Amino acid sequence: MTAVPADDRPHEKPWVGVVANASSGRGNGRTQVGHLVRALRARGFRSRIAWTEDERSALVARGGGDPGCRCLIAVGGDGTVSALINELPRVPITVLPAGTENLFAHHFRLSRDPAKAAATAAEGLPLRTDLGQSPGRRFSLMAGFGFDADVVTRHHAARFRGGTARTTHRAMYVEPVLRSSLAYKFPPISVAFTNLSTGRAETLVGATVFVFNLPRYALGLPFAPTALGDDGLLDVVVFREPGPFRSLHYLCLVILGLHLSRDDVEHRQVRRAEISATELVPVQLDGDPAGYLNGGSGSSWTIQALPGALDVLAPRPST
Repeated sequence: MTAVPADDRPHEKPWVGVVANASSGRGNGRTQVGHLVRALRARGFRSRIAWTEDERSALVARGGGDPGCRCLIAVGGDGTVSALINELPRVPITVLPAGTENLFAHHFRLSRDPAKAAATAAEGLPLRTDLGQSPGRRFSLMAGFGFDADVVTRHHAARFRGGTARTTHRAMYVEPVLRSSLAYKFPPISVAFTNLSTGRAETLVGATVFVFNLPRYALGLPFAPTALGDDGLLDVVVFREPGPFRSLHYLCLVILGLHLSRDDVEHRQVRRAEISATELVPVQLDGDPAGYLNGGSGSSWTIQALPGALDVLAPRPST
């Protein structure tokens, strides 16, 4: 592959770290990074680029200890953003979206145009943003437990079959959805938390559970339309009834914006929740597999809000 131009000369210019996924955007990640580097240079920034996990870790550590680092830019999809936030960056981040869903980027109105991403790096408005914390891993969008996570786990296995990552697209979810519909058993999942209105302990039980930090999930649908990224809370949505046809029905209700008015759908805002199951239940975080309830991480997961854990550079409102 052609090397991406980077300006790393020893002078006094501030710099921007670029955390990139070369396979994002149907494999044009390197092209997008090249455009971004040139746009950053036009804005007076040096650039340092990380393509691998080790390079990313080193770049995040370097940025946190260098006052000359303006920000870190994730070039890729929500998985790239997730990998970056789990390096615990101590400088602001922003995103040049190049993935399939790009839910994080859409929430903060971030453009696919490298020139606009460079402008945001230079002039963007820093927004203090919450994150969610699961056992050993942070998330920016949501945690999912049950049928949805089973689909995500199957999709991930198919994508990395043979050891090499295939460029993903929405059509690749058709087979895992069908396989999950035939195989997943929908064991009950319990969510225990303190009700913020009453101060009393409460437990909800359902077939599929989501814990949202931001409001939207697959296809940009507002599963938790009242969720805010800066309120110090997480939004729990519990779909009570099991079965693939019931899951499809719930999806239709989400599309119509009617799901939260149903008696068999529960919605609560929490600061902390304990998720448990007596049988093996798959988990996904920000659209990536994250293990199992009642698996190697134990029979329950503690999920909690991390208020103001991340600074995100977003475009300034037009005047």
